Amino acid sequence: MNGSVFSTLISHPDYIESKWNGHITAGDVITTANVYLDLMQTHKCPGKLLNDKTTVTGDWSEANDWLEFEWLPLAIQSGLQYIAHIYSSNMFSRLSARDLYLRINPRVGMQNFNNREEGLAWLLSQPMKVARSA
Repeated sequence: MNGSVFSTLISHPDYIESKWNGHITAGDVITTANVYLDLMQTHKCPGKLLNDKTTVTGDWSEANDWLEFEWLPLAIQSGLQYIAHIYSSNMFSRLSARDLYLRINPRVGMQNFNNREEGLAWLLSQPMKVARSA
């Protein structure tokens, strides 16, 4: 992590965007996922995430167990319903994203895309489900 910025979270009216850059690791993914979760729990945020990894390299698949079993239940509880993941052209990053997709669908509606415009259009077209009352 050497002090470099590997992800920026941007709040939009209808979704949160995570814009990634550089060579990322599983640790970077976990760090960003925790910040996203804190944002969801602290503020009323939309339950849609645009996860744009277009420009990244690196294998981050070691984070997928943690994302599936630790992070995902808390993210769903905090309101996450949809993820549009924008693929990197890097084979290792693509394989990590595909593995995550297979792990979390259909608990969260996740789709992988080759470009941001298609991913954003899909994300914004998804209807928000009514939250269940306890």
